[in-house]
Amino acid sequence: MTDIPLFPLNIVLMPGAPQPLHIFEERYKQMINECLEKGSEFGMVLADESGTREVGCTARIVELVERYDDGRMVILVEGARRFRLNNVLTGKPYYVGEIEYLEEGQEEDVTELAKECIALLERVVEAATEGAVDIEIEPPYRNLSFAIAGRIEFDLETRQQILELTSEKARLEKLKELLSGAAERMERERQAREKAQTNGHLRKDWNPGEQPKD
Repeated sequence: MTDIPLFPLNIVLMPGAPQPLHIFEERYKQMINECLEKGSEFGMVLADESGTREVGCTARIVELVERYDDGRMVILVEGARRFRLNNVLTGKPYYVGEIEYLEEGQEEDVTELAKECIALLERVVEAATEGAVDIEIEPPYRNLSFAIAGRIEFDLETRQQILELTSEKARLEKLKELLSGAAERMERERQAREKAQTNGHLRKDWNPGEQPKD
């Protein structure tokens, strides 16, 4: 068991993913200042109307972007290690979590699954930007699932589900399902937009005197 400062927030932080944070509450200003002095991490867990989740991710402070005269800060953090929250301790102005770090499940070869997810990600980005893309991710595909999930705007519950999965294979299988559905939906929407743009436009070779074709 390990005790770390805890920051419950309406965010799901993924290992390796960047996240800017605006620190304005007094208790969290104190917490972040202590972490900066010690060079230590703090824990982030999703907290919303459904409560505080048990699985979170530690945050490593990458940069103190700005500090204001009133003590407010903008910091950039990066997700580090997943953990399970076993207990919330009192005694400090901010929350302290009693945690245990989560180990990855047995490693399996996910090369082909990773390639499928990268191809699906390219389809999603291409549909969103309406231009061909080539996403260059080279093997070994270590923690690819977190890299994708940390940058795609899935809803919070979906991101939390991915964070809680215990193996890279399980996470990539989940992402394959999500990306496949997103790619198909976005491609249909793009086709509909393209079709709508042609409606009401005359063919260049159309003769006003000719009869409409069946």
